[in-house]
Amino acid sequence: MDKQIVYRVEDGMDRSKVLCTTYQMRNFYSQFRDGFFTNLDVMNYIQHFAAAQMAKKGMNIVDVCCGRSLMLPLLRYYAKGIASYTGVDISRANIKEAMRGATEKKLKPEDLGAYYPFKVRWKLGNVANMSDIIPEGFADFVIYTSALEHMHKDDGRKSLIECRKIMSDKALMFLSCPNTPGNGYNTQYRAHVYEWGYKELKNALADIGFEIVQEVGLVMGGRDMDAFYAAQPREISEFYEAMKAYIPKTWLTAIMSVPFPEASKEILFVVRKTGDSA
Repeated sequence: MDKQIVYRVEDGMDRSKVLCTTYQMRNFYSQFRDGFFTNLDVMNYIQHFAAAQMAKKGMNIVDVCCGRSLMLPLLRYYAKGIASYTGVDISRANIKEAMRGATEKKLKPEDLGAYYPFKVRWKLGNVANMSDIIPEGFADFVIYTSALEHMHKDDGRKSLIECRKIMSDKALMFLSCPNTPGNGYNTQYRAHVYEWGYKELKNALADIGFEIVQEVGLVMGGRDMDAFYAAQPREISEFYEAMKAYIPKTWLTAIMSVPFPEASKEILFVVRKTGDSA
């Protein structure tokens, strides 16, 4: 039986029979404007900004599972010299929302050429078969943020293989997802289908033909972070307490997790291709 595409996993659904969910992360731009945001919104802003900082002049950017294309405003301001942006998503509704603009600006398709200083386009398709719609070797930088967990494990692995296919030889991939050791179908969030563990994902990336060049912890829970830093050497725990005295926990949990990816609830791997592939 074919696996289902659903908005999110509802009570009683068998995650092992779900292909993917189309539920999107919250629009952190809107959350900050409204004044209500969580550490997940802070985490998502920081990781998108970090990705924009890594995008260099002349690059072809592919945004995997782009959703509403939250990358675009940051690329427009901080990576305006890129050659192109291509968003790929399985949901036509998500792409329609992306085409209207990730911020409050309501763009029409004919406005895109004037508004963005680089070529912008979207492709409708399953990222587990992405090389059918994106040429092999096209991407200089693949951005795959907080989306792998929305896919069945088998299809998530296929999507990573497809990312490798579309990457140029010197390309990097910016890959983030939850860190859930054990049974990945026991997810942190109901919108997720399968959450990989730190070691599990590292092993899969190596098997597929990727080398990790940077690891980052993206966020911890507040209590988990308190306990983690309380167990560290005195100089480190005192530094944490000094930071905690001023920086709100909403921000702190998305900052002080950075050096400790394996202990974090969400992780980032920046990877490049090796000579071997699965």
